[in-house]
Amino acid sequence: MSRQDQHFPSKKHPLFLAIALSLASVAPLAVSPAAHAEQAQRQTFDIPAGPLARQLNELAAQTGLLLAADAELTRDRQSQAVRGTFSAEEALDVMLMGSGLAARLSTTSGNGNRYQLVLIPQDDAALEMSETTIMGQGMGQATENSGSYTPGLTSVGSKTPTSLKETPQSVSVITRQLMDDRQIADLNDAMKAVPGITTQSNTYRIQDFYSRGFAIQNIQLDGAAPMALGTTAGSFYSSNVYDMAEFDHVEVLRGSSALFGGTGDPGGIINLVRKRPLDTYQLKFSASAGTWDNYRSELDVTGPLGFDGKLRGRAVVAYQDRQYFTDNRATDKPIFYGVLEADVTDDTLLTAGLRFNKVHETGTANAVPRYSNGVDLGLPRHTGLSTTWAYADGFSREYFAKLDHRLNDDWKLNLSYTNIYDTINTNNATTLGSVNPVTGAGVTRYGTYITQWSEQDLWDANVSGNFSLFGLNHQLTVGGDYQDIDSRWQGTPRFASAGGAVDVFDPNSTPWNDPGARPDFTRNYSPNSQTQYGLYSSLRLQLAEPLHLILGARVQRYKFDQTYQTLANGTWNTQSRVDMREPTRTTPFGGIVYDLTDEWAAYASYAEIFKPQQNYMAGPLGSGSTLDPMTGKTYETGLKGELLGGKVNTSVALYYTKREDQAVLDPQYDATSVLFGGNCCYVNGGEVVSKGVDMEISGELLPDWMVMASYTLNLNKNRTVGGELSTITPKHMAKLFTTYRLPGDWSKFRVGGGVDIQSATKVSGTASYYDSNGNVTQADVPFDYQQSGYAVWNALVDYQLDEHWNVALNGNNLFDKKYYQTVGTSTYGNVYGDPRNFMLTVRATY
Repeated sequence: MSRQDQHFPSKKHPLFLAIALSLASVAPLAVSPAAHAEQAQRQTFDIPAGPLARQLNELAAQTGLLLAADAELTRDRQSQAVRGTFSAEEALDVMLMGSGLAARLSTTSGNGNRYQLVLIPQDDAALEMSETTIMGQGMGQATENSGSYTPGLTSVGSKTPTSLKETPQSVSVITRQLMDDRQIADLNDAMKAVPGITTQSNTYRIQDFYSRGFAIQNIQLDGAAPMALGTTAGSFYSSNVYDMAEFDHVEVLRGSSALFGGTGDPGGIINLVRKRPLDTYQLKFSASAGTWDNYRSELDVTGPLGFDGKLRGRAVVAYQDRQYFTDNRATDKPIFYGVLEADVTDDTLLTAGLRFNKVHETGTANAVPRYSNGVDLGLPRHTGLSTTWAYADGFSREYFAKLDHRLNDDWKLNLSYTNIYDTINTNNATTLGSVNPVTGAGVTRYGTYITQWSEQDLWDANVSGNFSLFGLNHQLTVGGDYQDIDSRWQGTPRFASAGGAVDVFDPNSTPWNDPGARPDFTRNYSPNSQTQYGLYSSLRLQLAEPLHLILGARVQRYKFDQTYQTLANGTWNTQSRVDMREPTRTTPFGGIVYDLTDEWAAYASYAEIFKPQQNYMAGPLGSGSTLDPMTGKTYETGLKGELLGGKVNTSVALYYTKREDQAVLDPQYDATSVLFGGNCCYVNGGEVVSKGVDMEISGELLPDWMVMASYTLNLNKNRTVGGELSTITPKHMAKLFTTYRLPGDWSKFRVGGGVDIQSATKVSGTASYYDSNGNVTQADVPFDYQQSGYAVWNALVDYQLDEHWNVALNGNNLFDKKYYQTVGTSTYGNVYGDPRNFMLTVRATY
């Protein structure tokens, strides 16, 4: 379909005449001369998402359907894309999905069936969408082919598809369209685009995610049982960085999330919603080339496989081969994702799939040190202090199965299982030490060999449904989940050739040759396991027509088992042993939503969470017990809007989080620790507070104008020791990305751009002062390693070559701002943000 064909019809067209009538009028939307054709005949459609009135006219013109509607019903409503082979009635149902409207058979005559568009009551609309989504797409509503920056329904805070407006917590979604427009390739990139999220480099390849000053430690796949992230916060040696080729969209809930997330900090939870098979044939291909030899390609094929469409499949293959602005760094990463869906019966959907991916990293460091007195070295951003013989070879696989069964018209059963295994072997080469500001010496080589693996088994089962009481509609979800994680980490001593001096200003002048054979392992974490399981329930009561009360609770048990050993004189010696079980704990949730109008709702919520402190021991050394868990509470209230027929979502939230019982040193005992193991001696007593404002708007503000914009204010404090809880969390943060399709003769072009802005951050530590001879005159002086506030600007130009092909050019950090994405100390951890770069992408859809 040409862009011209997509414009609104002329004033002579029946659709325009229908829309021009008064609110009470009912008139034909379109009448085709082919109206007498057999309506059940199937044909192939390729109608993109767009304004509902316009796209209904196109459908009527292609099929001969007779449609009638009140003009006001279609105003400001958006259609779903219709691509594939359908009957006319099926295509109409697909187009109306999520619009709040339904087609009802009005009359039957020799000229064919005549359909009337009617408004679905709000509760019935929610139920109908929930049924369609659960049975057809798994958890959450697919955003693929919607062209939108905002979702219809999410499941991260509810287990069942729910609108953002009816969810009484802060939830943000990175849709498929936004991922494509911003060239988001993996979870690290996706989280950088999420409102209110701070990302920090944990290693050269893994990012830690922080929300409201707290780490996000849990992740879900399709809203199922929680799993641990591969970060320091997760601590279970998961090495996989999720590639977005597998996923339709990313949902992030900020705040306490124990109800469906289990243990953790009150930062929030991530839900990755997988791509599902479509019941129509579709092929997508993309190829990208960018700065620093960054190449990526994807092939995505889906459609029916047999049994009259009751068996559907999808296969995605992606490959990335890239270098970086940092010297001696490269990544080679293939991935395969496959999934099958089968309608076992009319009421039962079975889904099964797998994912395999490998990674080869060249170079195992991208951080730089500072001067010993804390001053920035001012190194070129391309400075790489690793070597080309340093590497990391990783493998990850995922198996999953899901059963969705409709018990009756109101109730559904969901069962899911996921097994994830990943491993990585690292031949590490990096540096230690800071630079003496007088002599220029102080940085030395450091290298070890490390192997690690992690396996997670995740089970989830729940029943959800609707029931009527006192003439009002209510929803209930009851279920349970089980998480079992087993992992192992082994490391060698430093390489014999380590310790040599490094000239950080000219690393090539102090080369480090491959040390060859690695030494034997001398450090070992095994077992290193965690098990948590719980029962959860969420009840949504409609107390009155506009008033909803949500009550929930989770009852959970937790177990942790870890032994750390070192090898000396041929004998393994246990350095620490932690075997703890947390007794049954209950974490409640409560929320209230009041619908001010059809578009606006006010809400308030209260949520709890707890976090075991398995590696912090009470005194005395050697005989003390594990401390009680930290506990977190989040209070939140705000206003949410679902505007323009669901095309725009907006929210303003005020939040207050308190975390208590954090481990603090016990003054009765000398400070003693066991390296990499259990620590002693501590008491519960720490208290921290985080409060602020979250503001967000996403969606299509005007025809062809997409926006995702947010502002976050965070004020956090450590009440135990004074000062801030999280100095790496900026006080002010704003994120914006927007696109617009040009009008008229320029309509094949979409242009876009955005900016990420944040205020200053810092890391507190110590530094040293020196005399003119390079001797230390004062050591361990408190020092703040700072990064001042900055803004990074990005842009997009997209050109539609024809109905199948388009080409896009992305530019990032257009003004080439030099800044530290992560601030470390004088010895390590300072990571530059990407300099100006570009990516050219060609895409095809059939």
